[in-house]
Amino acid sequence: MTDPNEPALPAGHKRVPLKRPIKGHDGEVRALILREPRGDEVFTFGEPQTWVRAAGGMALVDNWEAIKAYADRLIVKPDPTLAQAQLSALDAIAVKEVIVGFFHSSPTDTSA
Repeated sequence: MTDPNEPALPAGHKRVPLKRPIKGHDGEVRALILREPRGDEVFTFGEPQTWVRAAGGMALVDNWEAIKAYADRLIVKPDPTLAQAQLSALDAIAVKEVIVGFFHSSPTDTSA
């Protein structure tokens, strides 16, 4: 559920609520803001997940180098380096899921 006191996000941005708040330059941070990737970033880093052959079929594997590259660029609030250094493991996974979600949303999906 979205807090009605939080400002609306620009189109293509997602809010990631943190299970464990972090310290920002202006105090406690309870959520990160990510923007969607641009075309040049997609062409540079590729998709954050890849299908590979596995026993019994195909498996979707996370491309952690691409996910890290996207996190470095897509976290717009707070500073991405500051944020990543303090994230709990569960919050880092939530950021990964949002990044992956940018690649799986339908073209008509306008939710923020």
